[in-house]
Amino acid sequence: MKSINFEALFNASPNPYVLLNPSLVIMGMNEAYLRATMRNREELVGRNMFEAFPSDPDSEGHKQLRASFERVIAEKVPDHLPIIEYAIPLPDGQGFEERFWSATHTPLFNEAGELISILQHTVDVTELHQLRKFAQTSALLTGPSALIETDMFRRAQAVQEVNQTLSRERQHLQELFEQAPGFIAALSGPDHVFTMANAAYRQVVGRGDLIGKPVREALPEVVDQGFIRLLDRVYRSGEPFIGRGVRVLLQSPDGQPEVHFLDFVYQPIFSRDGNVSGIFVQGHDVTDHRRVENALRESEERFRAIANSIDQLIWATRPDGFHDYYNQRWYEYTGVPEGSTDGAAWNGMFHPDDQERAWKTWRHSLETGEPYHIEYRLRHRSGQYRWVLGRAQPVRDEQGQITRWYGTCTDIHDLKQAQDELQRSREQALQSEQETLRLAAMLAERVSELDAANDEIQRFAYIVSHDLRAPLVNVMGFTSELENAHEEIRKFYKRVSEKQPDLVTPDVQDAIETDLPEALGFIRSSTVKMDKLINAILKLSREGRRVLAPEPISMNQLLEAQRHSLAHQLHERGADLVIETVPDLNSDRLAVEQVFGNLIENAVKYLEPGRPGRIVVRGRDLGLSVRYEIEDNGRGIDEKDFERIFDLFRRSGTQDQQGEGIGLAHVRALVRRLGGTISVASRLGEGSTFTVTLPKSISMSSEAA
Repeated sequence: MKSINFEALFNASPNPYVLLNPSLVIMGMNEAYLRATMRNREELVGRNMFEAFPSDPDSEGHKQLRASFERVIAEKVPDHLPIIEYAIPLPDGQGFEERFWSATHTPLFNEAGELISILQHTVDVTELHQLRKFAQTSALLTGPSALIETDMFRRAQAVQEVNQTLSRERQHLQELFEQAPGFIAALSGPDHVFTMANAAYRQVVGRGDLIGKPVREALPEVVDQGFIRLLDRVYRSGEPFIGRGVRVLLQSPDGQPEVHFLDFVYQPIFSRDGNVSGIFVQGHDVTDHRRVENALRESEERFRAIANSIDQLIWATRPDGFHDYYNQRWYEYTGVPEGSTDGAAWNGMFHPDDQERAWKTWRHSLETGEPYHIEYRLRHRSGQYRWVLGRAQPVRDEQGQITRWYGTCTDIHDLKQAQDELQRSREQALQSEQETLRLAAMLAERVSELDAANDEIQRFAYIVSHDLRAPLVNVMGFTSELENAHEEIRKFYKRVSEKQPDLVTPDVQDAIETDLPEALGFIRSSTVKMDKLINAILKLSREGRRVLAPEPISMNQLLEAQRHSLAHQLHERGADLVIETVPDLNSDRLAVEQVFGNLIENAVKYLEPGRPGRIVVRGRDLGLSVRYEIEDNGRGIDEKDFERIFDLFRRSGTQDQQGEGIGLAHVRALVRRLGGTISVASRLGEGSTFTVTLPKSISMSSEAA
């Protein structure tokens, strides 16, 4: 069969046709179109339709024509204009001639289904329109034909007015759709082809070329995430799907995968015959909300990590006194299931003789806002009632209203027993002066430990009432802003110095070249140090949550393992580690390893350069306890620093070694938890001796010292 020459048919057609690309640039036209518009081909090809045929953008004809083109491009379906008034320029620039047209715009697609051009079929109906006008004002045109023609124009005019009304309503709905705060899209058919997608949806998915494409093609990254199966299920079943906080990986504008969390609904769209014809998609991007939730959760985890690292039993309540938090030490100490002492159930843990008094004291604090302070007997997991010191402080907001109560319980059973024993000894006058002095010393020691523990509680309360990280992040952020601002000032200063050096005073020069860089450097180094300290505290807190596990320990083997792990450092320093006779004990192996590992490593770290290093570890059995000494011939410690080196963030002497001042504080906390003590004796330039005294077996009271 002979092929048909469609181009020849196009050019030979008596009907005017013009072909435009999606940008409304004229690609070609037939002879009938050139005759109807009184133009030649060279004047039109390659020009935009509205440049080739200019008109007032605010005129009704201009708006109708542009709206028709936009509907074809957006919806990819033909559009009709029954009657449109559109003047065209006369030849040789003689002005414009009023014309009336009837036009049809048809979209043309390639094999891939993409819109490649628009075919306009236009008919000049000017004479008919003028005839109708004439008929309305003259008696010449009468009879049935006149009525029919007049009625035809009236109907065409009515159709046009309805189309204009529908167009305005459609435009209004499209504007509402486009500006909706949530993301919205409409999918058509079983392949889920995009027919609509508002700005919020395009922003979420990171692209705009969606219309006319199936989801599988437009968003290939969601195929393997199960969303196509969800759409298929909704389309087949006719049942909507509601997703909350659904995680989805979408491609960002730079081509990288980006995690989003979405709340959305897949709502089936039903046609008149009751079958599903498409799916309406509506939702919100809740990624920022999820990030805030994660930040809050991380903040709570940091608080719990710090609380669980402290030896005290920590609890917290709402303003009305409802207990809603206990740290892990509470449950380890009492042995009760988590959550079983929430609300008012905590009072049931007290000795029956102490319950009413504790309730009365607590109610008084709630009513007055005064600090809570009481001693009572608390049931231990062994079933024994042990004396504890209960304390609580309120936290208030800016208006002075109580927002939370934070409290602690400290085991003082041994202290109470010592007090009772001392009282009995005095009353009976049966104990010797030496025994009395021993008990007094024991009492003083326990009081000192209690004071030290209370100091730690106060530091903890301070940390709790101030966010550790947020202020630091703000300072670091504003420091970066100051550095950027300083760079701009420096550039401006340089230009001024080159062009008008007489404007630069010595004070300005010092401020820009010296003072500002130095101040910014101090701020930056301080924030970096603070960040390291916070991370060190969190690391320390995580290590402190572990439950002690007593076991027989061969101290000689443990110390030999320490020597092996430090062999490289000892060799570099030219130092010897001498292990003398050391007694064994029954304790927590990991805690003991950390205590001696830290002390021996410090001894190696602070050896005096230029002098052969010697570190000696020895021990002595004291009966119920054992005493160990770690002696070195290093640089030594000033006597005024003997106590402060065991405090958090405190260091002594020249700071030429890395560290945050946490190691010895951790050692003392571990030793206390094991029921022991630690002290130091030293002379500058000669060396130091750390003495650690531990019970041969971990006692019950060491868990809540």
